[in-house]
Amino acid sequence: MPEPFPPSFYAVWSNPLPGRETDLHAWYEDVHIPDSLEAGLFDSVLRYRALDETSARYLTLWGCRYASEDEALAAVRPVAEGLRARGRVEVVQEVVFQQFVFREETIRPRPAAAEPGLLTLQSVWSRPESVPAFDAWLASDSERLRAGLAGVARYGVPSPRRKALVLVEAPATSAIRVPDGAEPGLPPFGPPTPIFKTGSPAPSPPPLDPETLARLERDPVRATRWELISRR
Repeated sequence: MPEPFPPSFYAVWSNPLPGRETDLHAWYEDVHIPDSLEAGLFDSVLRYRALDETSARYLTLWGCRYASEDEALAAVRPVAEGLRARGRVEVVQEVVFQQFVFREETIRPRPAAAEPGLLTLQSVWSRPESVPAFDAWLASDSERLRAGLAGVARYGVPSPRRKALVLVEAPATSAIRVPDGAEPGLPPFGPPTPIFKTGSPAPSPPPLDPETLARLERDPVRATRWELISRR
């Protein structure tokens, strides 16, 4: 990985389509990652499998240097559309959510190599007003995070709907625990920013019903543990 925590990540939460898990991994490793890196869209790729029961079984973090979502989309969209036209975009996954996030703070630096364990801490992305509550929780727990097992960095999206994402790396998945005050699982995400202007070829999960959404939005901090399965 060119640097421990790159200026930005393109984060993709996904599930394999029924009966396509082997195809999903083969497509990522043999087609999608090589295509994207050779096109110069990204500098690095980290793929994770969820250790907790959550709405997405896999998380892919594409490391990049874009300074804004507009800059990222201007670079990525034309290439993605071209790959799709060439038949390089295979429908093997359900995309739960995807988002460009931008580094706001390196709370604790880490060595150049990614650690095998990851904890993601997120605000409720469907409600921008959840970020202040998340910030207050993070400030109260900052001493523990700064003395964490490995690297810790905060990423975010400034507008139009504020989002916060903290990445906590650990040298072993067994060393990761969900911190006090955080609910396990992924938050409600809200509406995504599509990569393909003509509509994503990958299906998305159905929207949450209002009662479930209201229940999930009550928790300002959500935490999920992940294990590293692939690194480029």
